[in-house]
Formats: sequence, C-alpha cells, structure tokens
Amino acid sequence: MQRQTWTIAVIFLLLVGGVAVPSLAIVVRDTQNDSLYRTLGSSLPYDSVGQFMGTTTQSGFMASGTLVSPEWVLTAAHVVDNAKTISFSIGGQTYQVDRKIVYPGWNGDLWSGYDIGLVHLAKPVDNIKPAQLYTGSGELNQADTVVGFGKTGTGNSGDTKSDGLKRGAQNVISQIEHRRLLVADFDNPLPVGAVPLGYSRALPLEGLIAPGDSGGGLFITTSSGTYLAGVNSFVGSDFGRPRSVYGNFSGHTRVSAFSDWIEALIRGEDPVPIDSSEENTTSPRLTAYPAPEPGSLALLAAAAMMLGISRYLLRNT
Repeated sequence: MQRQTWTIAVIFLLLVGGVAVPSLAIVVRDTQNDSLYRTLGSSLPYDSVGQFMGTTTQSGFMASGTLVSPEWVLTAAHVVDNAKTISFSIGGQTYQVDRKIVYPGWNGDLWSGYDIGLVHLAKPVDNIKPAQLYTGSGELNQADTVVGFGKTGTGNSGDTKSDGLKRGAQNVISQIEHRRLLVADFDNPLPVGAVPLGYSRALPLEGLIAPGDSGGGLFITTSSGTYLAGVNSFVGSDFGRPRSVYGNFSGHTRVSAFSDWIEALIRGEDPVPIDSSEENTTSPRLTAYPAPEPGSLALLAAAAMMLGISRYLLRNT
C-alpha cells in the first residue's frame, strides 16, 4: 500500500529503561498460531540476528543487530550513536564491543534513510554464519522476513506482552523512499472480497516490528539464497501514535544502498559515503518533534519493563 498524504507519526524502535528489561519484537496477525512465528524466527537463515545490551548517559537499552562478518555487526545508527557501553549476544555467547561507527550522513532524521551503523566485536564469533548482504536492486514488491526478540502482540492489540522469545514475521516491501529506505505495511488478514481497493492481502505469517527491534534485520530470499536487505529503523502510522497494529508501517534502511560502505569497513579500508545528490522527493517532508528524555518516561508495570520513546516525528502534508 502506498503511503497516504495524511499526518504520519513515526517512532524509534530503541527500548530504553533499566538494562535488565527485554527488547521488543514481532507483532503477529490475530488469526495465526504464535508458535509458527517462533519457528520462523529460530530457523537457520536468521541465526545471524542477535541482541544488544547497552547504556547511555540517561539509562540502559536493548536493541538488535545482524552479524555480517565474524567481527562486525550491522545495526541502526540510533542504536549506537549515544551508547556509552554496549555488548552483543548471539549463539549463546556475549561479546564486548570495542568500536562503533555511525554513518556520517546520520542526523537523527529517520525518514532520510541514513539510520545505519556498524559495531566491531572484541573477538570474532566462530559458531554463527554471518548474513550475506543484498547488493541488487530488486527489493520492491519482494516478500521479506523480519526477526527479533521480546515483546509481542497481535495486529488488533499492538505490542502488549514480553516473553523474550525470538520470532520472525513476513511482509512485502511496498515502497522505496529516497533510494535508501524500504517500507512495508502491516496488512489486515481480511476475508476474500473484503480487502479495500489499493490494499494488499496479508501473508500467512504477516507481522510488523515493534519498539525495541532497532537494528535488526530484514531478509529477502532469491534463487541464490537468503540475504540481508534492510536494517530495522522505525514504525510509523497514518492515524496517530504507532503501536504496530494493522495499518501501521515499518521503515528499514536499505542495505544495498550502503553495501560498498559496509564492505569497505569490514575490509579495513576507508569507506566512501554514498552519493546523495539524487533524492526521492515524492513523500511529504518529516519535521522532528522531540519527546521526553528516557529518564523522564514512566515505568510500565510488569517485568520491570520500560518503553522509552526517543523521538516522535510527524510528516506534514
């Protein structure tokens, strides 16, 4: 579904609060068994997705990232730009981070599509196969799989509970913005004949990322294998605050736009930033509105969980 020209609110997916709280993950469709999403997320093609735990000057946070070489993890810029300490857990082990790199074009504007960064691990991961980067240009209208840990819910309820389990969900890349941003909608599994004109039918395991899934991976599968095509950046809404309910959408930084930059850093070379001279200007501009600092956000009740909102953005028509 194409983005409407209504006001759109967008929210970071970074979870802030106490460092012991779980991250948030996949919201699923109401009519499917949740065990199918857990099975998908735990399958071999997505072993490269792990979890960050860190601290900022205000609080602790948890987020996600994808192993792209034995020593490097790809994530969102907003996960690492203000991190004071950070570690990465994958394959049953925890690794310390000794270097973090934020893409030089990142300025806090989610819709610009520069929300991407890399962290270097102090020692290599030797029991997990790194993800392969997608370097083609055929993402539009491709089915994708997103994977994450933690809080879940349904398309009607939004993100409502946290159990720390890994889940995967399916979607379709319905839009590409600024050549650097992949967008997908959370379609309602309506009965045959009840889908409005211009809307898509939901996939069997349709779902959407939720707050706390920052930096995790969006994967597509081609005839030659499964590839990392996007980095989870934000959840947005055409009708108020995003809650990962039906009709909300997600934004993912496009890996193919940054593959040369990523690969140069992995090789130990000086990367050349991508050419941003050609901009897609078909979408209304987003204006940033700051939200309260993490330390001023209210604690949620169960399991010592805090949902922190780093920023809201509103799209003006």
